[in-house]
Parts: sequence; C-alpha cells; structure tokens
Amino acid sequence: MMDELLSNHTLNSVKSGITKPSYDYKSSTVGIVHIGIGAFHRAHQAVFTDDLLNQSDRWKITAVSLRSANIRNAMAPQDNLYSVVERCSSQQDKLRIIGAISDVLVAPEEPHKVINVLAQSKTKVVTLTVTEKGYCRDKTGENLDFTNPAIVHDLANLSQPCSLVGFIVAACKVRMLNDDKLTIISCDNLPANGRVTQKVVLQFAQRVDIKVAQWIQENVSFCNSMVDRIVPATTQQDIDFVSQTLGVVDHSTVITEPFKQWVIEDNFINDRPEWDSVGVLFVDDVEAYEDMKLRLLNGIHSTLAYIGFLKGYEYIHQAIEDEYCLQFVKALQTELLATLDDVPGIDLASYADTILVRFANARVPYKTTQVACDGSQKLSQRLVKPLDTLLKNGKQSRLISFVLASWCCFLEGRDSEGNHFNVVDPLAKELTQLATQHADDECKQVHSILRDSGICSAAILENELFITSVEKHLTAIHTLGIEQALKKTLTLEC
Repeated sequence: MMDELLSNHTLNSVKSGITKPSYDYKSSTVGIVHIGIGAFHRAHQAVFTDDLLNQSDRWKITAVSLRSANIRNAMAPQDNLYSVVERCSSQQDKLRIIGAISDVLVAPEEPHKVINVLAQSKTKVVTLTVTEKGYCRDKTGENLDFTNPAIVHDLANLSQPCSLVGFIVAACKVRMLNDDKLTIISCDNLPANGRVTQKVVLQFAQRVDIKVAQWIQENVSFCNSMVDRIVPATTQQDIDFVSQTLGVVDHSTVITEPFKQWVIEDNFINDRPEWDSVGVLFVDDVEAYEDMKLRLLNGIHSTLAYIGFLKGYEYIHQAIEDEYCLQFVKALQTELLATLDDVPGIDLASYADTILVRFANARVPYKTTQVACDGSQKLSQRLVKPLDTLLKNGKQSRLISFVLASWCCFLEGRDSEGNHFNVVDPLAKELTQLATQHADDECKQVHSILRDSGICSAAILENELFITSVEKHLTAIHTLGIEQALKKTLTLEC
C-alpha cells in the first residue's frame, strides 16, 4: 500500500515523466511573501515563480494563511512540495512538482512571525489573494469598514493583527525604522485592486499613526494586476488519482487548466522579480485587462453559476452544455463586449470564445456553488459596472437584470429540488433574511436586496425601467420556474 508522502526524501522516487524542480529549491532565498495561500495561488503565482526560480534563486515564497491551518498541515509534512496537474479536454494530463514555497505560516498561531517575515529586508514583494471580502471594505466598496470586527480588533491590538490590512501596517511600522521599501501586488478579482489595497491600508494607517501613513505613501508601491486561471477545489478523488500517478501521496495537489495569464502594473518601487521572462506581462496600465477579464470571464462565470445552480446543475461545464444557458451567455458576452475599450494585443471576440471553451472543460470541474459564493462582493464589478455604462448610453439590459433576479432567487437558500442550502456571503445573514422575508413580494425583495447589498449605484437604484425589469424576471422565475423564465427572456431578446 502506497503511504509515503511527497517530500525531499521521496522526490527522487517519483515516477518517470513527472517534471521536477530543476533548480536547488532547498537553498533558494525567500524574496516574496504571499498572503492568502490557497489552490489558486499554488496553481498560478507560485507556478510562474517556480519557472522564474530556474533563472534566479532569490525569489522563493513564504506563504501566509490568514485563517486556517489546513494547507500548512498538508504541506509541512511534504517539505512544502506539491504537484500541479494541467488538464484539458483532448490531451493527456501534464503533471509537475512545484518547489517555490519555502514555508507556510498560519497567522492566528504566529502573528509575530508573520509580521517579522513581512518586515524583513529580504522581502521585496508581497502578493495577495485574500478574495474580495479580505479587504474589509464597506458596502460602497470605496473605503475601509471601520466597523468590521477584524479592523476593530487590529486597531486595538496591532501587535497581534488578524486582517490583511493590520498585518501590512504592522510590518510597515517595522520597515519604516530601516527605510525598507516594499512592493505590494493584489491578485484578487477587483478593478484597480492595487489602488483598493493602497486606500484601505492608508486609511487604517492614518488611524494608527500619521507618520506611518506618510511613510507608506512614499515608500510602498501598490501594483494593480490581473490574474486568470481556472482552479477548482481539489477533491479526494483528485488526490487519490494524482498520488497513484506520482507513486507517492500528495495531499496538496491542485488541478487546473493549461491556460494561465498574469498582467502586472509596472509600478515596482524596489527590486522586481523577472516574471516577464516566464510569461508575465508588465504594463503601464492594467485597467483594460482587468475590465476584459472581470466582465467576459468572471461575469459569465457568475451568470452560469446562478442560472445553472437554479436549473439543478452541480458544475459550470454542465451549465454551459445546456442549450439555453449557452445561448444566454453568448448574448450576454455580445452585450458586455460593447462596454469594453480595446485591449493591447487581445482580440476581444476571440478571447470571449476561448472562455466558453475553457468553461466547457469537464476535466476541470468547477462547482456552481463555489462560483456563486460572495455575490455581494463580486457582482458589482462583474456585471453592475458594465450595466452602469450601458444605462449611461441610454441602453437597458434585460440579460443583466435576469442575472440579478437569479441571484435574488439564489439568496432564498433553496436549490432546484426545494432543499435548503447555506448561502456563502459576507452579507449572507442580512440578504437571505431579506430574500426569504419578501419571497412573495418581488418588488420588496428586489429593492431591499439591491439596496442593502450595496452592489448598485444610486443611479441604478433610481432607474425604474431597470429595477422593474429585475422584478419581472424574478416574478417569472418564481411563477414559471427558471427553465421557462430563461426561455421567455431569450425569446424576447431575439
């Protein structure tokens, strides 16, 4: 029975045909700290960095988990080695071992150690994947939420912070003593994610010490970036399959698609990892790439998640195989394309078509519930922002209004069989209460959810034609069911 773990000791016994680190991963120097380690980081930034380590040995990663010890507990016995499996519909799996991560720290267990590694001089770059809710913004998305329990805690206990913002400011207080400059790169699906990070960090720092805030303003750069790779949650079946393929057990494996993309604003204030030599694109302005991805990929992903879940589909690839779902998202893509500016080096129509092919990859199964979580944090930039553009140009969007109606129905917490499920969202308690309380009154349900979620601008909330459209779609979903409501909408579109 195979029971040996992937590790330094067993790496040489991994079966042939598996790509292994060709650099001295044991002695490479840490130069990057990543906050928010999860499957996405291990399949994306860590892979680019692993490629870079073949050329430069000074950019290994210390990773930080802000909450759970699960990833540390899985990776530490493996000497932080793990495998990445690339799967597409028509070709054989490509499997490689990644050695880019030096250590995984668990912030609640070792807050001082996290501050120290962020503050040490050899740390030049900090990358972030903490999800949209990890920035502790208020409902407007414009400012830090000073009522957030994590922020309240950190202002009173900065030596033992628990939030991303708290850890950064605590480390900058130390870096200020040695005048050690720092570059921070947000890799979350937020427009202007670097500027968002800068704003919440400075707002927090101003409450702590105005001198620290001023030092951060002058000595810390915040780079916008756009990341793209589909990385579903790893299952036990995946672990069993990969372990059998490797010949040793890997509890930290991640499954992903062949495609990966990383675009970074070239705004480094200190040493810059040469990621451009391994496929990363450094640009002066990321905004066009951000909008492209947030709308054409993330917006369509959310659409398939809500409509697909209500239709009873467990996975995104099942939803996109549905004739009417596919017809709907193709029409929505056409609408979203009209809201985008040209993107250097990208054929937007071809990019949109490629996304549909990627979503249809059944060998990288992504659960609709996983994509559907945190809608109050995601929908604003994915669909409401382009909606705002359409409305300002005098155009309505029956399609986006249908998606928002589907989200309202989703928040009622019942699946296609009528069974209860738990909605995952920072505002889940408030929004599910509104959804269920007003389930028999679509007007009140739509108004209260769109208002209290904070996803819509005042102009959208005051647009009677659009709000009425959402109400009508929700009524159709309630009375006809999602299938017939979807068909009806498509008929009207045609």
